[in-house]
Amino acid sequence: NIEELNQAMKDKVWLDPRVKSLLEEAVKDSNASSTAPNGKCSVRPSYIQLSATPYSLLTVDQVLRRIMPTEDNTSNTSSSNNDNNNNDNDAPVPIEEIPSSFEIAGHIAHLNLRSESLPYKYLIGKAILEKNRPKIRMVVNKTGSIENEFRTFPMEMLAGDGLDLDLVERLCAAGDEKVGGEGSKENNNNGCGSTILKSSPPQRVQVDIGPEHQSLMLVEVKEHGCRFKLDFARVYFNSRLQSEHARLVQEIVQGAAKTNAEECIVADAMAGVGPFAVPLTSANAPHFLETRIVCHANDLNPVSYRYLQGNAKGNRCFSDRLVMYNLDAKEFIRRMNREGVEADHFIMNLPQLAPEFLDAFRGWEFRSEEKRPLVHVHCFGEKARNDDELVRVERQAQQRCEKALGCPGCLSDSKASENEFRVRVVRDVGPRKNMLCVSFRLPREVSGVEKIELNIASSGGADENATGGKRDRTKEEGGASTDDAESNPSKRSKE
Repeated sequence: NIEELNQAMKDKVWLDPRVKSLLEEAVKDSNASSTAPNGKCSVRPSYIQLSATPYSLLTVDQVLRRIMPTEDNTSNTSSSNNDNNNNDNDAPVPIEEIPSSFEIAGHIAHLNLRSESLPYKYLIGKAILEKNRPKIRMVVNKTGSIENEFRTFPMEMLAGDGLDLDLVERLCAAGDEKVGGEGSKENNNNGCGSTILKSSPPQRVQVDIGPEHQSLMLVEVKEHGCRFKLDFARVYFNSRLQSEHARLVQEIVQGAAKTNAEECIVADAMAGVGPFAVPLTSANAPHFLETRIVCHANDLNPVSYRYLQGNAKGNRCFSDRLVMYNLDAKEFIRRMNREGVEADHFIMNLPQLAPEFLDAFRGWEFRSEEKRPLVHVHCFGEKARNDDELVRVERQAQQRCEKALGCPGCLSDSKASENEFRVRVVRDVGPRKNMLCVSFRLPREVSGVEKIELNIASSGGADENATGGKRDRTKEEGGASTDDAESNPSKRSKE
């Protein structure tokens, strides 16, 4: 009967959307008529006891909805407690968003869990790992924001080959006891070793990425015809920016093809491991023969710089097309102007701080009245809910850029059209936060602004003599190496 059917639907086994939809349809049909129509089977609860859907058939989302408190399963628990006159103050608070989606970098699944999900983080990691093997071998969670100059962030390990599950289980069950003293970090190596912050609930147990996990952090990412090797723990790489990488590369290439110029020069001030620079200059790229793109790529992080060199070699980026630097971004921008590199585009992909680096353009020396570089600045901004808020968000991004350039009003009103000012939403970052790309022609007014004094300490690996020397591509069949000492003045100067 219908009452039994409704009661059966409350069991967890019926939470499967496919089964639930069938039952709801059956209830609807049964309410309309007490007898099943000709040719249609009637529906009744099965006599076979299905205690749970087989684990192998469940998706990550379905698994997490059974082990984490949601409105569906907590309402049943609350109802049962009320029937038994129990106090349900200790009932778990339902989680609004099940963290079943994640970012993938090679074989690593990267999560950014909210505080409400932290008590279940090891279960979440295990579910993601088991449901995505062998593609996923490690699950990590971001534990802090990007606060250092190399754009890396702290993370902890939730699942993977290098995690001692028995140790984690004992620590989670240890109550409020301290491990090695309050706040202690055992086997810590400059904050990167495997550590236990404190036992008690799972959210207080933290297994940091340490030397024993080093091999697992080395990943290879395929993106738009290129292969990138990187150390996920020591360099900045965001796989969710694949579309933005492709869009900007395509915009630059298509723009260069339309102008029929001899070459298009791109200066990437925060190049990372090369997601813009490598596809722009790779000999494997479809535009390589038709459109000559020369890219000057820079990154302050010496680890990123080394991987940029390796990725350039692996993707056949010749040294007459890709020139690499290991400098502070402001010094790199100044150097382009000082050495007469007339870039057509500047890429500044540092969302947290990129607009503030625009002050390096103050006092810019334009060598041609007609040629002004197109600057692409990535930054964060509020999420607009209507047209009025969108105008306000764009105005905030505009004023932030104008302030750094030192010429208020140079991108507003009539100047906006002259300088091709535009703001584009790149991706959704949070409930009230978007990533933006602000593009504009470098205003002529910056040439009259006094230059700022750069106070930059040596990065220890600064490539002070990088030049774009030609090389004989016949030396290495299948791709020239930018590491070759004879063709790479930067390496020759260091040796």
